[in-house]
Amino acid sequence: MNKNIYSISALMIIVLICITACSKEIDNWGYPTSVVSGQFLYKGQPLQLMGTASDVAGTNMLQLNQIGPEKWDVGYIKMFGKEDGTYTINTFDGDYYLVITPGKGPWVANKDTVRFSLQGTKTNANFEVTPYFWLSNYANEFSDSTYKATFNLEKIVATAALEKVVIYLGVTSIVDNTSKVYEKAFTNLPVGNNSIFLDLKTLTASQKVTLSKTGFIYARIGVKTTGVTDLLYSKTIRLQL
Repeated sequence: MNKNIYSISALMIIVLICITACSKEIDNWGYPTSVVSGQFLYKGQPLQLMGTASDVAGTNMLQLNQIGPEKWDVGYIKMFGKEDGTYTINTFDGDYYLVITPGKGPWVANKDTVRFSLQGTKTNANFEVTPYFWLSNYANEFSDSTYKATFNLEKIVATAALEKVVIYLGVTSIVDNTSKVYEKAFTNLPVGNNSIFLDLKTLTASQKVTLSKTGFIYARIGVKTTGVTDLLYSKTIRLQL
């Protein structure tokens, strides 16, 4: 038999042994138990954000990077924010830094970096941000199939332009511009105190059927800034039917 064939066969065996050894080493790693958590804040107040997360669509708000000689350098770890603006992830001990994903969030571009050494638990890895608009004094009512939301719309960034304020309805506690059954948009709302309404009796028959499938209806409003993908939201509430 050709000596080259022997050489190639031997090389393949060595490669397989190395792969098997590496696989066993990786398989023997325990699940990471250290925890990093934080929240997006504006003047110490939590932001309400999109709760629907998609790794495919790239909706991760944060990038977790490990540094130091013992890092496993495979790029950053995607971190997703929850609807209440909090975020958490399990990882291994080590030295890290957090940055906001460029172009994400209903706020002015934030280049801050949160650096920390993780030994078990890291809490309050928070980001203070400046939203384009802000909702305050938010209240809601639901009576005779009509949902009413009242709020003070504040313009935080002078150059920001309001595209619309939207009422979203859904059948789970996660309601946003991608996870909703129905939406109603309001344009040309002024800065200051506002009241917007949605009469569920005006929904189509199919929309009513969809909303009745779980027996629950949840509502939330979102503020869309012109030229900005992500919305700022109010808290999600459950409508008592």
